[in-house]
Amino acid sequence: MNKILKIILITLSIPVILIVIFFVQDYARFAYDSYQGDKQEQMTIDYMAEQERLAQEMNEAYKQDFDGGETPQETWRLFVTALEAGDTDLASKYFIVEKQEEWKENISLVKKGGNLPLMIEDISNNYKELGHTKAKDFRYVKKDKGIVVAELILVLNPYTNTWKIKDL
Repeated sequence: MNKILKIILITLSIPVILIVIFFVQDYARFAYDSYQGDKQEQMTIDYMAEQERLAQEMNEAYKQDFDGGETPQETWRLFVTALEAGDTDLASKYFIVEKQEEWKENISLVKKGGNLPLMIEDISNNYKELGHTKAKDFRYVKKDKGIVVAELILVLNPYTNTWKIKDL
């Protein structure tokens, strides 16, 4: 009888042990998933906070950016005049805030390569006004055989009411 009781106990304990293992494994998976979810949520919160900080910085930069004209044509004229004077720093300030450094470098490279006169001639003679395409958007286009091959886009800085070059 003692032997039969041992067999019964072993037989019954195996499913109990498997059930315990299943629940422990399930709990471990739940705890890990919960940890990962919390970690992902914190990463999202941190990312959103960083984006908010960057947006605030950009808004502040736009509020302090007064370089540009009261009209798109004035900004274009100021830009060309700065190029003619060889003032790459001033010329780059007529671009939107987030592109000023990029264009400062681009114009400096053109100047160092001795191609500033060609750039001035190209933008002075080959771009024609297309006009407003949106409420706060103004465009000049360069055409070759009737096909637009380049476009200059100016936008209004809503904080300072000055026109800025968005794309050239």
